[in-house]
Amino acid sequence: MSTVIVVPCYNEAGRWSAEYWREIGATPGLTLMFVNDGSNDGTQALIDDICGEIGSRSLALAQNSGKAEALRRGLVAALEESPQIVGYLDADGAFPAAEVIRLVHLGDELLPSDGSEFDAVWSARVLMAGRDIRRHASRHYIGRIVTTVLAPVHKYEVYDTQSGYKLFRNDEELHRCLTEPFQTRWFPDIELLMRWQPVVGRPMRIWEEPVLGWHDVAGSKMNRSQYTRLVKDLSRLYRNRA
Repeated sequence: MSTVIVVPCYNEAGRWSAEYWREIGATPGLTLMFVNDGSNDGTQALIDDICGEIGSRSLALAQNSGKAEALRRGLVAALEESPQIVGYLDADGAFPAAEVIRLVHLGDELLPSDGSEFDAVWSARVLMAGRDIRRHASRHYIGRIVTTVLAPVHKYEVYDTQSGYKLFRNDEELHRCLTEPFQTRWFPDIELLMRWQPVVGRPMRIWEEPVLGWHDVAGSKMNRSQYTRLVKDLSRLYRNRA
């Protein structure tokens, strides 16, 4: 099966690992699409280099639009290439390359184009015995607060909405859910869930897969202004409840 994974990038030069992307990009049937969200460092040069090495794609946005819009525009561009599966992955390398590849193969199994029990495969960072999940407490608590506040309101059953690696079957429903910009910068995953019900007439059918490893990456911490924006986005989603 063919898969295109969108990688939104903003000022990634300080934590970029070309070897990481080479390993992922060598996966048969997988194409990476890097979206430069108005970076003002050397990110674009790094993207150009890796695209030349592994045959990946790139999309450069003229100005910083936020992760949600970078994701949406990347997914729209990816869908135009008609892969069977599209998805997105954080650029910080928090997911081990082996886990990224494992979930690509899982998507091949669970998201066939000729119909499936599931619409999407979402990664989940669950701290369990035998797994290496290293997550700052503040981020964990934010995720639990988001789930506690929004899950009963919007009636979804997802443990880890904020996990930055997700795959979707390429179908008309997904296209329609991506036609309009997202209202928030921090919660594209939840907005997609909110849009799915009225468009498709049923909840999105998600398989959540606990990953074997994940770790917070230096340079990905949130500052005070970002926390403020996150709270505003959370309030907006709560107000927009059905």
